[in-house]
Amino acid sequence: MSSTKQPADLSSEWSNDVRMNALFAPLQNKDLNPESWNAKILFWINLIERWSSENSVAILDVSELKHVFERNGKIPHCLPDIIEEAVVRRKFFPPDVHLQNIGVTHQTWGSWAVSLGTSAVKSLGSKVIGTRVSSFTVPNSIEKMEKLVTEQILQHSKIIQGSQFNYIEDKQLETILNEIKHQHSREYTLKVLKQKRTLVQLNIENRVFYKIIESDKSTKIDEVDKGILHLKVNLERIEREIETLENRIKEEKIKAKKSLQEGSKSAAKSCLKRKKRLDGNLEQLLSQQLNLEKIYEDIMQAESNKTIHQAYESGLAAMKTMVDSSMIDKTHATMSELAELLDMNQEISDAMVMKDNAEIGDLEADLQDLLDEEQENLDIARDKQTPETNFQIALDNLEKCDIHDLEPVIGKKETKNLVTSS
Repeated sequence: MSSTKQPADLSSEWSNDVRMNALFAPLQNKDLNPESWNAKILFWINLIERWSSENSVAILDVSELKHVFERNGKIPHCLPDIIEEAVVRRKFFPPDVHLQNIGVTHQTWGSWAVSLGTSAVKSLGSKVIGTRVSSFTVPNSIEKMEKLVTEQILQHSKIIQGSQFNYIEDKQLETILNEIKHQHSREYTLKVLKQKRTLVQLNIENRVFYKIIESDKSTKIDEVDKGILHLKVNLERIEREIETLENRIKEEKIKAKKSLQEGSKSAAKSCLKRKKRLDGNLEQLLSQQLNLEKIYEDIMQAESNKTIHQAYESGLAAMKTMVDSSMIDKTHATMSELAELLDMNQEISDAMVMKDNAEIGDLEADLQDLLDEEQENLDIARDKQTPETNFQIALDNLEKCDIHDLEPVIGKKETKNLVTSS
């Protein structure tokens, strides 16, 4: 999300050898010089926070962090003690603790930390150093990254819009999260968004979607959410099938023309049979597409009305309040039947049965249409030939002639054979 920032870019004191030697030294007893001890703690906390924020790294490993702040071949020996003190001061937290307590009764992170009490926070601090917990998170950094990712989600071109909620598929979400170069931070950001219920996962037809929750709206997944996503999934599927059918229809028409050119009328008829069957399937798909688009538009229009509210009846969401009373029953029926309608995954294109006699007449007519079309194309091509084109054709033909074809024949006499009798 941002270019890599080095410690030297973030601290004006980094170039001061005397000052940095003191800051790199192990942390001394606080009682010896409380003011200097506190200044050292604040320097490192602020630098770590800035580095974390600028580089979009929200999960920091203690051992790796030493090398991040390496200077002139030296590492800061005081860093483990600094981090433990930062945890005591509620600036840093172990990732599992931070994640488990996100959004508890809608508290801010700071207010939750205060509620822990000093002894509890100190016990957390002891877990950071050592073999049990070797990493920590910077809440301020993760909140910044979370906000930025949410903004990018809402601005994404392929977001599925609803009037009350928006949705995004996991593939699109992944492209946004991949802008966070640090893998652990990328994974952790998604965990935070899900834990905060900013993103609520739901699976529709083996595809993963996320409901995007803004402000204090309900995080519950209902039949309206499922219905909207079922509609989008099925509309996408129908669009793909329509495109495939249109291409197949074009191919069969091309094959039929080719068969006619080769003099195979029966093969051309077979191609046209397939084309007519595909035409029927395409008509069915276009009709279903139109119906689903109408249902989707009706839902979007209903949801956008401020008077609408959701009620649950027999486990299905029904639109109960509309602009006028005549729409209540219609919308209720639409929503309650939507799940059953959109769960139909059987083959849409049923085989069309055509009577033989009618089929033969239709095919003959189609064949004649193809012949007429071919003749029309030939006439157009001939009409487009200019004098220059005709002259060029004549030249091309002339070049194909042999030398003896060009010899003059004027006055050439026929040779007679004399036959003598014995």
